[in-house]
Amino acid sequence: MENNYQLSRIHNYVHGLMSRDEMHALEREALEDPFLQDAIDGYKLQQGVDAKQLSILQQRLATRVQEQATNKNRRFYSWQRLAIGMAAGVMFMIVCTLILMRYLPQQRTATLTEVVVNESTYDYKITPNNNSSDAIPVDGWGKLYNQLSSNYSNSEEFQGTLYITFKIDNNQRAFNISVEGKDGVKYDELKDIIRNKIKWKGTQGAITLDVWEVGAYEEI
Repeated sequence: MENNYQLSRIHNYVHGLMSRDEMHALEREALEDPFLQDAIDGYKLQQGVDAKQLSILQQRLATRVQEQATNKNRRFYSWQRLAIGMAAGVMFMIVCTLILMRYLPQQRTATLTEVVVNESTYDYKITPNNNSSDAIPVDGWGKLYNQLSSNYSNSEEFQGTLYITFKIDNNQRAFNISVEGKDGVKYDELKDIIRNKIKWKGTQGAITLDVWEVGAYEEI
């Protein structure tokens, strides 16, 4: 309600000096404000009021209207603050969740170590036959072992013992290479390593080569 609750309106209402619409409007206001209804009833009982009483009643009406407006604003701002607080809380939770999703998987991956078998590979043991051989690799037997480990794919997938014999020419290269092992296998890749990857000292060679499969492990 507004501050236009003058007692003159109540006076006009009680004495029938209002139009029908104005009377209905005042009655609706009285339904919403019990104090206004009390004022109308009191005016009817007293059959009028003096100017002093009119001023006091107007002040009370104005105070009542101001209190209602203040309470309404207080409720509005309380709900507004509550809504803002709830929205801020939801945003904070979303940001925290995104941060956890971004960094936690990386930390777990950094600390987790798994060992998997990547593929099969082979290891070798080289035994020269000193009774029938004077061949020695120019760079040592480690050179032959490294060549086998890095360049010999063993496409025949042979496992066991191979007997290798060869001769050495004036250029320190092996020729007439013979490999005895699994029947029907030519061992061309192995012969190429002995012939072209290694330089030899001596005149002829005889080597026993043991081959077995091992797992190649990789940390992730």
